[in-house]
Amino acid sequence: MHSSSVAALIASALPAGAGQGMGRLGGLSLLNSTVPPQRLAEANASLHVGGYLPAGILPVSAGYLSDAVGLTDGATLFAAVLTALAVIGGLVVISTRRRAPEPA
Repeated sequence: MHSSSVAALIASALPAGAGQGMGRLGGLSLLNSTVPPQRLAEANASLHVGGYLPAGILPVSAGYLSDAVGLTDGATLFAAVLTALAVIGGLVVISTRRRAPEPA
């Protein structure tokens, strides 16, 4: 937003889309390997609601924010919030992951 660069927008959208796809694949793979088959449909629905609800609420909120403070400042704040959420999520994953036992 600050540089008005289409190339920068595309360069940032490509890894974001790839990350979204890999995250969705990982979630579905985890469900498939851990949820009993008779509960798989509801687990799948919960995963998608839990993923797409924030994915809809955040941009709508950013739109209202941009109306209030301007497009550039709204987009910058939106990016900062997403960055903070990603860092917090990464720290949660790192702090709660299980360590694989060392081979004997």
